Amino acid sequence: MEDEWTEVGTWPSLAQADEHALVALAMRTDCRVMPRLGGFALEVAPEHAEPIRHELGVYAGEREVPFVVEAGPPLSWGLALVWGLLLLGVQALHERDPELPGRWLNDARRVWEDGEWWRAFTALFLHADAGHLLGNLLIGGSFCVMVGTVFGAGRGWALILASGFLGNLATGWIHWHFDEPFRSLGASTATFGALGLIVGAGLVRSWRERRYGALKPLMVPLAAGGCLLSLYGAGGENTDVLGHLCGTGMGVVLGILMTLWLSRPKVDWQ
Repeated sequence: MEDEWTEVGTWPSLAQADEHALVALAMRTDCRVMPRLGGFALEVAPEHAEPIRHELGVYAGEREVPFVVEAGPPLSWGLALVWGLLLLGVQALHERDPELPGRWLNDARRVWEDGEWWRAFTALFLHADAGHLLGNLLIGGSFCVMVGTVFGAGRGWALILASGFLGNLATGWIHWHFDEPFRSLGASTATFGALGLIVGAGLVRSWRERRYGALKPLMVPLAAGGCLLSLYGAGGENTDVLGHLCGTGMGVVLGILMTLWLSRPKVDWQ
């Protein structure tokens, strides 16, 4: 009976052996964990030993890649300050030029019928009033700094703007598709995109570690996101709830894709 099992790895604790047994189970392969002197061994059928060893090697390589990359809090806060000053500058320009929103805001028909796609980007810099601007600066700025500590400051801010831009495009398309007039402005789509980026990166980490406990750090940004939605008034007449959802969704997708790309095993071409 012992000849029917082949050892593919040993670990010092039962928890570690059980964790790596999930790799075999994910491949729909029977396995067992057996005690050994100084640790625990994972055993599988002989015909599955080599494929399982290969997957265990890939899994080990993935776990060696750090989740946080190029963390740079000082630079992240610096870029957050630049972002805040830029929004304040645009708000001042808006007060001097009342026609500015007409040229910059996100207009579904102008974007999808006239090809003025840049409106989905420029709308991120416009705000209806000081309260709208202040909400994005205070809570949104914190989200954006968190994104910078995960993806790196420059890359993180590029992802935030991309999620806001794509979220505005998606929101406008949905309204345009159903022949509904729609116009919007504000950085909240990018703010919720930042929340989505954090969640997306956390989901990848949880999946790779094969444990739900890795999702616990997401509770803080999710709670803050709920507070932000309440601050804007989820059911208010001028609240773009769909835009918030689209921004979050785009952020989650970009966060997952970027985390997978950054943590991919490095290939040595020598």
